[in-house]
Amino acid sequence: MSSKTSTSNQATSPAKTSRTASFDGLRGLACLIVFNFHFLYPYTQTTIHGYGVELEHGASLYLHQLPILCLIIRGRAMVTLFFAISGYVLSYGFLAATRTDRLDSGVSRLGSLALRRWMRLYLPASISMLMVMFAAYFGAFEKGRKLNNTKHMKGVWEQHPPIFKTFGAQVWNFGKLWWGWQTPFKTMIYYNPYDPHTWTIPVEFRSSMVLFMMLLASMGLKQRWRLGLITFVTLYMFAAKRWDIATFTGGALVADLHLCHTTKNASLEEKESLLPTEDPPATIPEPSSRARKYTLVALRYLPLVVAFYVLSFPDEQGKKTPGFISLHNLANRLYNDTFKFWHSLAAIVVLWCVPRLSPIKAFLSSSIPQYLGKISYGLYLVHGPLLHSIGFALQPKIWKWTGFESKTGFCGGLILGWIFMLTISIGGGHLFWKYIDMPLVRFAKYVEKMASVASPPQQRRRTTVE
Repeated sequence: MSSKTSTSNQATSPAKTSRTASFDGLRGLACLIVFNFHFLYPYTQTTIHGYGVELEHGASLYLHQLPILCLIIRGRAMVTLFFAISGYVLSYGFLAATRTDRLDSGVSRLGSLALRRWMRLYLPASISMLMVMFAAYFGAFEKGRKLNNTKHMKGVWEQHPPIFKTFGAQVWNFGKLWWGWQTPFKTMIYYNPYDPHTWTIPVEFRSSMVLFMMLLASMGLKQRWRLGLITFVTLYMFAAKRWDIATFTGGALVADLHLCHTTKNASLEEKESLLPTEDPPATIPEPSSRARKYTLVALRYLPLVVAFYVLSFPDEQGKKTPGFISLHNLANRLYNDTFKFWHSLAAIVVLWCVPRLSPIKAFLSSSIPQYLGKISYGLYLVHGPLLHSIGFALQPKIWKWTGFESKTGFCGGLILGWIFMLTISIGGGHLFWKYIDMPLVRFAKYVEKMASVASPPQQRRRTTVE
């Protein structure tokens, strides 16, 4: 989801990465969770249902379905985090520039992002799907295709790439489906059979363009009016059932609020520096109770916990799931799929909370989340084809060894398959990032540099900061 996309742009820029490092790490962990979801999706439907929901075979009571704990496998909730992070990262530089009277710099940055956005999103995904087309024609998905309609398929079957007798017919079909996929003007989600997971790419591009237009319209506004405009657009998009765009503009709203908070703190520090430096009379502070200390800490984390709970809203049967029925009833007048509304709203709140909680921010800025964030777009693009080819062919063989009928054998086989496929997917994602994704980032900047009328110093300053 190419929101992951913005991370790669920043991979070579330490100055900018430090500003949004926690969001890069959050994106990386979210991409890992998307992998978990897609790995389990064909083998069990427990990933899309909540704890305690009554189904045909009885109540669904699995530990991994509990609120918050279920987030380790809730891929659809993570997609909204991708969108919100993209909205934040894409707008942060422009919004920061408007606060320092550097409007020219902000507009230049916005134009650069808009110019390169199609290339940044579509070129890597197009190459990955082209590789899938070749692999499909030469039979890489045939063994995996046999998994359908077997006893192992307890979950949901995803589309596999079509196969044609002649290479020309294969290429023609790919071109036709690619053209339908890449157009950003269709509001319906488009699942391209060469990689259904790339449905997010046109959504990201369309939402990015709306975001850029909104930011450009706010350029000459006073701060409170700009904040009001972004808030209005976000609320309007939610009301218009455009949860995807609302998540993007909601990310921009959080970026603006964070900048407001930073500016306010800087102003207070400046005022304090003008006060007399003579020490005040010594006072004996009242000892604070341990209970009060823990209460304050709990209150700081409460919004994040609530956001994680709402983000746990099940993908299916939320209207019958204990703990989420009221939330469903609040949103079902506007949304048929109420989880889309609640996931989007919760993702925006998560973005607000993360930088304000130092332990969370430090963890997300550590090496493993940062690495996952760096390769996240590559991992996102390669994990689906690898699961559908190697994964679908391998998993039944693992169950032959561990057993399939018993819960121990079934779960043990899933754990072994998950470890193996995660290793391969991370390796494939790293190679894709290194040899395809990053060269395409440099190519997009090269095209911009060649086409730009900016003077060389301005050009260098603009293209190296992202």
